[in-house]
Amino acid sequence: MNYQIAGSTMQTLIVNLDAHDQVYTEKGTLLMMSSAVKLTTSGGGGGLGGMLARGLSGNSMFLNYYEATDQHQRVMFATRVPGHIVPFAMQEQGSIIVQQHALLCAEKGTEYKTAFTLKLGRFLGGNGLIFNQITGHGMAFVSVDGEVVEQELRAGETILVHPGHIAAYHGSITYEVQLMKGIANMLFGGDGLYLVRLTGPGHVWMHGFNIHNLQEVLGIQNGR
Repeated sequence: MNYQIAGSTMQTLIVNLDAHDQVYTEKGTLLMMSSAVKLTTSGGGGGLGGMLARGLSGNSMFLNYYEATDQHQRVMFATRVPGHIVPFAMQEQGSIIVQQHALLCAEKGTEYKTAFTLKLGRFLGGNGLIFNQITGHGMAFVSVDGEVVEQELRAGETILVHPGHIAAYHGSITYEVQLMKGIANMLFGGDGLYLVRLTGPGHVWMHGFNIHNLQEVLGIQNGR
């Protein structure tokens, strides 16, 4: 398998497959595929528990698998909103935590699972009690809304991030929620009640574009 990422503000992932190469996605990302690519929809790894966990988290209960039945086949995937595609060689990354629906495509050999946390702070931070984790070997591709904003954190180094801008981060990073300081900031600042405190070591990938802000703007305009 090899790939290219094409486009600028609305990128497309082009995956070239040889016989028996396989990739998988959540629903709603396919752009096109060659005639000798076999599409199979299944519950994926983790059995019934994995399916239910994905469904409860708001992700696709079923995953779509694309397998080449002949040499030199191609399948293309598109981002849901204008943005960029970030490739991850998982054997080098270890564990990547990703936002809901951020996974665009992954190669056979990677594991994509939903993990539960009992940390109330994660729920209050706007990302829920459930998140997604990518591990294993092979390539995985994450969709980032707008421009990709990256930050490398040294051990013990901390940044505060608006929860709507978090796309992905290394599993070695600690995720905590911090209450917005100042009553006026909380009530009238317009950036919510909480920020997310990310502490290294590890790398963070952030959305340059916040879809929730767009929804709010469109709602205001439609209300006029």
